[in-house]
Amino acid sequence: MRAKIKTFSILLVFSILLLTGLLSYQDYGVSTDEEACHFRAVVTAKYISETVGLRVAFPANIPAMADYSDRDHGVLFDLVAYGIERLLGLQDSRQIFIFKHLLTYLVFFAGLIAFYQLITRRLRDWRWGMLGAVMLFLSPRLFADAFYNAKDLVFMVTYLIAMYTASELFEKPTLGRSLVHGLSTAVAIATRVMGIVLIPATIFFLLLPQKRIYIAPEPWSRRLGRIAAYLAVSLALTILFWPMLWSNPLQNFAEAFQSMSRFDRWSKEVLLMGRFFLSTDLPWYFSVVWIALTTPILYLGLFLVGLADWLRRVLIQKKLRFWQQSETLTDTFFQALFWGPLVSVVIFNSVLYDGWRQLYFIYPAFLVIALTGLQTLSQLIKGKKKIWTVLLASLVTLSLGSTAVWMVQAHPLQNVYFNTLASRNWRSQYDLDYWGLSNRAALEAIVAIDTSEQILISEISAASVSESFRILKAPDRARLRLIPFESIPSMAAAAPHQSIYVFNNYKRQKDPDILDRNPDFIRFYEKKVAGETILTVYQWVGPRNEVK
Repeated sequence: MRAKIKTFSILLVFSILLLTGLLSYQDYGVSTDEEACHFRAVVTAKYISETVGLRVAFPANIPAMADYSDRDHGVLFDLVAYGIERLLGLQDSRQIFIFKHLLTYLVFFAGLIAFYQLITRRLRDWRWGMLGAVMLFLSPRLFADAFYNAKDLVFMVTYLIAMYTASELFEKPTLGRSLVHGLSTAVAIATRVMGIVLIPATIFFLLLPQKRIYIAPEPWSRRLGRIAAYLAVSLALTILFWPMLWSNPLQNFAEAFQSMSRFDRWSKEVLLMGRFFLSTDLPWYFSVVWIALTTPILYLGLFLVGLADWLRRVLIQKKLRFWQQSETLTDTFFQALFWGPLVSVVIFNSVLYDGWRQLYFIYPAFLVIALTGLQTLSQLIKGKKKIWTVLLASLVTLSLGSTAVWMVQAHPLQNVYFNTLASRNWRSQYDLDYWGLSNRAALEAIVAIDTSEQILISEISAASVSESFRILKAPDRARLRLIPFESIPSMAAAAPHQSIYVFNNYKRQKDPDILDRNPDFIRFYEKKVAGETILTVYQWVGPRNEVK
């Protein structure tokens, strides 16, 4: 009976998680990175075809790999997606991006399954695994990114899978598990160069003393051989999965690592707590504050409990000999995978984009720590008055429920989630819709109402509106034309019949209400999330030449 309940529960929950994605993937706009990711895949595909001697036709504007400035990005997922796109014969941009959103969500769904397996193995109960998958799913910003973020979100999944294969390897070191972990490590590195941290972390933990009850001492030659096999598979498959490395693996990887550790060519202003910072000169607390403001409060509290419990076990119980117990060793590995990249960003003064999306890959480790904290709390109240168990279960249920309700109400703009720690008046405090996802609904509203043969679109912030054209239906996007904001008066005078709309998503806009004070513009469209305005579209009503 218990086995049937377990099977039914797992199938029900994961069916709901999958169905949610299948019903939602067509609702999202095009993010600012998607065009670049697709172009990168085409450049790489062209390089592969030329290298192996295939006769495949590519557009004339596709540069050679050696001349392409963004070749230092991992391209594995985008390359696979592009290959499937070619096989399916997709050519229209709307079809391509909507298909990519589906594929990206399926990768996220695979990550949910891997996280279920990871938590079930660590906490020794499938019910904890189910809770872990639900908590990862009910992480608003990551859920939204699961449809359009083919870089940060996909890398998070590959990093998560490598965490799982590593935990299996540490629990029972075998040659087979070493090879599997080498494969998952290579996939992570070929997705984003930061995955390289998995190699030294894995080797360090494999070299620790084997004073554990379930592991019989073995010769160093066998241990070193297993490590050598892991390293060989990791490096060989990384080169295979990352075509940029083919011509000169060491030099090209070094260039990619140096570029990604401090991405100086992206030097723009980002907004946090009402202050603008240059991305190349961020305060040390930038990532910490973003994590604290955009993660559900319950998760933050449980993380602190899990961190305190780990410190108690390592410092007091084990006297720093954390390798003597399987759970403590694995937890220390997860702590390293969370804190290592976070501290490295501060040490190297790394360039970060809007928010902390480049660090999303540490989020599964964060949730593992939070779930161990919840298990610790449940064990502390076990055997005491039942009211404490009821209160804890109610707190978790209410928190998850309120997050789910928020996500439904904000759909499809969960990417602007803030918890109660964030102040109000978000648009003057933080970068909001930095992906430009709200543009889609605004553009669809414009083309539905305005029947003009040509519609002029402009922007007074970094809204990336032109990229959002690509998700519209072909007849609608053919009517749209992007013009510089400064040219609006002259365009209005030259073409009195054309409608002109200006987008303001407040990104890098230091005077959010500037057009509200300009009598030549009126508000045409406004998008709010949780009562906060994240996008305003203005319509030009200023002077025009009279038609004679």
